[in-house]
Amino acid sequence: MIQKVIEIDQRYRSSWDVRAIAHVVKISPTTVADILREVRGPRPQLASHPHRGRTRFIDRDVMWSSDFTDLPGKRYLLRTLDETSRFRIGWEVLRAETAEAVVNHATDLRHRIGHVPLVWKYDHGSQFTSDAFQAFLAYYQIVPFPIPPRAPWVNGRTERDNKEIQNWLIPVWDKGLSDAELEREVDEGMWMLNYIKPRMVLGFQTSAQVYFTKESMVEDADRDWLLDQLQQIKDRLWPMSGERLQRKAVRMWLQQMGFYEEWEEIPKDAATGETVNRSLDEDVAF
Repeated sequence: MIQKVIEIDQRYRSSWDVRAIAHVVKISPTTVADILREVRGPRPQLASHPHRGRTRFIDRDVMWSSDFTDLPGKRYLLRTLDETSRFRIGWEVLRAETAEAVVNHATDLRHRIGHVPLVWKYDHGSQFTSDAFQAFLAYYQIVPFPIPPRAPWVNGRTERDNKEIQNWLIPVWDKGLSDAELEREVDEGMWMLNYIKPRMVLGFQTSAQVYFTKESMVEDADRDWLLDQLQQIKDRLWPMSGERLQRKAVRMWLQQMGFYEEWEEIPKDAATGETVNRSLDEDVAF
């Protein structure tokens, strides 16, 4: 009996709990627990590794990210960010988070900028998963990129930007600003973040300098061909499905097209003395 418990535990890499083993061996879970405690000690735990995944977009307008963030007086900021340059393409102060506001915002950006991104990233808010916004994406052949539910760290650039604008508003947060006054404060903050603040990750350039340095390769891209390439990648990833398939395929697709790269940062005390080891196969979420 003891040998059978040990054999099952070793054969299945200690992944079975004591109740499953007890059911097969026909003994009590307590007896199984006692045997395993004596033989192997505590159940093995998955090792925790520090997060060193890094990502970079090669060209502007490859991916835009939209999100809502709280403002004083139960108001909300809807903002869209270019992931390459961190340039804030558009923003609005709203009284409610609605799907209609998101579609109007996206339509306005399309008219003002003159083109749309390859990929649009958003969270699982009903405003973004709505039929209306998904229809907008489909009409303009924009690839959707929904981040995993309750995983804001996957949207790190946008979350940091939320924090920056809220920090800008701290001195006036409790001043009871009117809608017009709050909009003026937000506009000033966005102007500062776009055109004045140098960013280390951009080589101490401003977001506007990076965004407007050159014409976007994405603007005149053959979207029919690009989407066909994306579908081929999805077909190869079968039987993966759902949003996990979408995120994995989009990342592989952008790397294949030369629009995006991932790498694993090497600790500074590593024996190689190098700073990074680039790898396009690393499974790192952006």
